[in-house]
Amino acid sequence: MTLRAGELRASDFVSLALNPSVLTAGFFCLLAGQHEPAGPSLIVHDVLGVAFTAVIPVLTLFLLKSSGRLSDLEMRVRSERFLVFGIGAATYGLGTALLWITDAAWPLWGLLAMHVTNSFVLIGANRITKVSVHTMVLTSLGVAALMFLGKAWFPALLLVPAAAWARWDAGNHSVKELVWGVLVGGLTTPIEIMALAALAGSRV
Repeated sequence: MTLRAGELRASDFVSLALNPSVLTAGFFCLLAGQHEPAGPSLIVHDVLGVAFTAVIPVLTLFLLKSSGRLSDLEMRVRSERFLVFGIGAATYGLGTALLWITDAAWPLWGLLAMHVTNSFVLIGANRITKVSVHTMVLTSLGVAALMFLGKAWFPALLLVPAAAWARWDAGNHSVKELVWGVLVGGLTTPIEIMALAALAGSRV
């Protein structure tokens, strides 16, 4: 069946439902509930986390698109991704600093710090090939869930093939780009978490 202009596929809905920024914000709030006591501090950190993991990154894409700096919200043009990742690194860095100085639990500022590192990894990788942000972030979140919350969260990794199919079916990524996302997210996350835990003087 041929789609008419403006029609959406099932993969478009799956891709939207598995938006990396929204899922990261949800995971941040889950970690906050696990690592901080209820009260004003938890609320403040949840607000900061959602703002810097979801609201600001999504608004950035729309602002860049409306200003003509980005051809489309899917970032299909590889050369345009450098600006997005650079702004992302600065945004996540500011969020990390604010969480640090407001005495957030280390997994919270650590999650933002990981995004800073990952943004620079994406900038480097982008010189060679596009990397699927969907599969990279969802793989990273799945691994982080296993390390922070335990083996019961293994099913979260099933979101990765769902996102990979959606991005491939919609024509946003090749199989190679999707696999690169899985590899980058899966390899960097354990290293980052262990390094951050050592920096915080804690254990995963």
